[in-house]
Amino acid sequence: MPFAIASIGARLANTILASLRSDSGKVKALAIAEGESLAHALARITGLLAQGQIDREEAGVLVRIQRDASEAVLASLAEVSRAAAHNAIKLGLNDIIGRIDGPLTGELL
Repeated sequence: MPFAIASIGARLANTILASLRSDSGKVKALAIAEGESLAHALARITGLLAQGQIDREEAGVLVRIQRDASEAVLASLAEVSRAAAHNAIKLGLNDIIGRIDGPLTGELL
């Protein structure tokens, strides 16, 4: 059975791009929320320091804790992106498999 490679490639690309567009919005929203959260935490730490409720050493510890927490959140976004890529490829392949004749195609994935 001949395959129209260009046509299959175009269909895969369109399905993958649509899926990634959807998921990239989620990742962007999470990254923005984390940035805002970090900014608020830093403002609170600065305020506590300015009011004399904590000293510079305590402020430094709190900043490092917030930095580590934000790094952990952003690292999890990398996993969300990986999952989004996996899902996008799966959607694209499922679309193509649904169009190909042959008993083995479903077993290939």
